[in-house]
Amino acid sequence: MSGLFFSTLAAVFVALVAQRLPGQGGAAESDWAGFRGPGRDGVTKTAKPPYEWSNDKNLAFKVDLPGPGASSPIVVGWRVIVVCYSGYGSHLDDGGRLEDLALHILAFDAIFGRQLWRHDVPAPLAKKPPQVQVTEHGFATPTPFCDGERIYAYLGHAGLVALDLEGELLWRSDTGTVDPNAKPPSNQVVRDGKALSLRWGAASSPLVVDDLVIINASEESNQIRAHDRKSGKLVWKYESANLEGCATSPMLAGKGDQAVVVITLAGEIWALAPKTGALLWRVETESRGGMSPTPVAKQDIVYAFGGSGEGLALRVAPTLEDGVERTVWKSKNLAIPSPLLHDDKLFLVETSGMAACLDAKDGKILFDDRLAGKTSKIYASPVIADGRIYVVSRKRGTFVYSADGKFDLIARNELDDASSFNASPALAFDRIYLRSDRSLYCIAHS
Repeated sequence: MSGLFFSTLAAVFVALVAQRLPGQGGAAESDWAGFRGPGRDGVTKTAKPPYEWSNDKNLAFKVDLPGPGASSPIVVGWRVIVVCYSGYGSHLDDGGRLEDLALHILAFDAIFGRQLWRHDVPAPLAKKPPQVQVTEHGFATPTPFCDGERIYAYLGHAGLVALDLEGELLWRSDTGTVDPNAKPPSNQVVRDGKALSLRWGAASSPLVVDDLVIINASEESNQIRAHDRKSGKLVWKYESANLEGCATSPMLAGKGDQAVVVITLAGEIWALAPKTGALLWRVETESRGGMSPTPVAKQDIVYAFGGSGEGLALRVAPTLEDGVERTVWKSKNLAIPSPLLHDDKLFLVETSGMAACLDAKDGKILFDDRLAGKTSKIYASPVIADGRIYVVSRKRGTFVYSADGKFDLIARNELDDASSFNASPALAFDRIYLRSDRSLYCIAHS
């Protein structure tokens, strides 16, 4: 028998071993169970995927999807979960109809790409959405999370849902509404005397902490909300009009009773108590505009970027000793894709194709230049596997760079797909899972 057969059989065995038994709970370290992987930082410690591929090389499978989306795939056990939308959007020749918008959560076999199930959620729109949402990222942008027992998907105005591993709905919760009597935001961007609206559609991904699912429902209600994992019941919420335009995903930083949930928004950074939502500390910043990058954290330091202004390293402890400053350093800032933290280096990539590498200890700039290879626009957040950085561009393929701080170009990989690649990759089983607006791809050694 061929070596390909045995390698595939071995991959299947690994996948089945990794599969969780019902009720056991807890995603394995080798899984990619939520946005940006097990550490929420874009780094895998286990997967060693290929760094070269094409339509004819290292392509394990390609599966067509029912619609587009910028939501990243996740991998738990032998399942790949993807969220898409259909019925309305710029991908349709006639644009579709507002009342026909629907969201779809799909599960595929992670080895062969066979569809296991599909859960549809009607999501009709009451009014026409902003054009920037329709053309830039659509209606399926938040990445789901799986804890080994349930899949949690934040679907914007369609609510927060929990499914079991077979795709059956366990609960659904709404995501609130904007308080009409709330004070206007103090961090608005004003041009020509007019405040710009930054409501560009839901984009933040859920964070699971103990028995809570925490979401940034800025788009629907200007709220950070925590729901009970088993019932979906709202446990706490923290509300502020300044959340408008905040698309960053909540990040857990710190350990034990010193842990906090960090939210970066225009003009400020918050730390909330995970169990109660109480505001523990707040740092004012010079950032303005829409905020997209999710922070990364190591031990007691969180690193935040996005919008205009500077990048920041902050101590996360709820209280600090006298004389100890909250801010560790300020440095280079690049926006939209989320940063990487690896070997005490921060790797930043910008939508325009610029990149930077910072020393995580002091913020010193080690690299600051345009990425080699003419990446064109980048929407996805980069990931690191086996000492290499994978940068998925929207239209020109995936670029692979050295992770030594120099961004040396190793490979450029293209697939026969003219649609946009907006989603960040998932890494598991020595495989890369990519999704475009048309298809789900699995890249594996062959």
